[in-house]
Amino acid sequence: MEGVSEKMAKVRHILDLSSEERKQFANSFDVFMTDCDGVLWNVLSPIPGTGDALNDLEANGKKVILVSNNSMRPDSNYEERVTKIGATFRRENLVHPIHSIIRYLKKTKFTGLIYMIGMSLTKNLVREAGYEVIDGPLGLVDESFLNLAQSVNDKLPVKCVIYEADMNFSFAQFMRSELYLRQPDCQLIVGATDRILGITGEFSIPGPGPFVQAIIDSLPVGKKPIVLGKPGFELTELLKEQFEIKNPKRVLFVGDMFGTDIKIGGVGGYQSLLVLSGGTTREKMLANKDPEAIPDYYADSVADLSTLLRSLQPQSVL
Repeated sequence: MEGVSEKMAKVRHILDLSSEERKQFANSFDVFMTDCDGVLWNVLSPIPGTGDALNDLEANGKKVILVSNNSMRPDSNYEERVTKIGATFRRENLVHPIHSIIRYLKKTKFTGLIYMIGMSLTKNLVREAGYEVIDGPLGLVDESFLNLAQSVNDKLPVKCVIYEADMNFSFAQFMRSELYLRQPDCQLIVGATDRILGITGEFSIPGPGPFVQAIIDSLPVGKKPIVLGKPGFELTELLKEQFEIKNPKRVLFVGDMFGTDIKIGGVGGYQSLLVLSGGTTREKMLANKDPEAIPDYYADSVADLSTLLRSLQPQSVL
């Protein structure tokens, strides 16, 4: 049986496709979903040609949707970054975990008290959407298990615990969330689950994934989380509904990380394209051992799509 390494070695660069294969590839998708950090731009530097690529895709009739796992950045910053690379920002086509969490709460007609672990920005967005949100403890706590247990066990009728990346996540918050989730009618909703955040191909930092997993592992037997960040199944269902996707195979999902961007391709039934402009180098790509995260294609960057699409245009005759 062919192993993951052998399958990875057979993944082709989109510019290595023949003219006919390029045409088939370009005609195989109508929706272009893309990660942002490491794909459209990097933390430390811009990625040349990404704005032109988005413009070329739209000029060829593709719907461009930005699907990020980063809710810490306000939408206005996404708009600024997209505009800076020379592309058109469409707020209705921007998706990140807090957008999806709010959409899910509205879709399910959720009512009740929410305990939320997250940044001030994201907690305020949920409140502004009309939901009652409590948080805490915030700051330092008394270093006594007895006192801490008494303070976090407030027995409030919380119906939902939301965890979305929080730079101040604490043991006290973990305890409080676990106590609420013991209640049979309290559900857990999580956003970003990235274990690693790629800064460059050579440098990465830990993501919120291990903290999310700790909360998931504390759930009572039989209770499952609702995952509304990449690569969550519930997120793919929301995306299909939100953007009226009838045939997932007509979607090309593009990203720079295996565990989120490429894996969501398999979860959602999309085609996937790995780019080497962010957190994954070619060496890391070939060393991938996850059988659920094998891309259909790869490219050096999204800019390669411009090269491919322009190669299919009729050449002018002088």
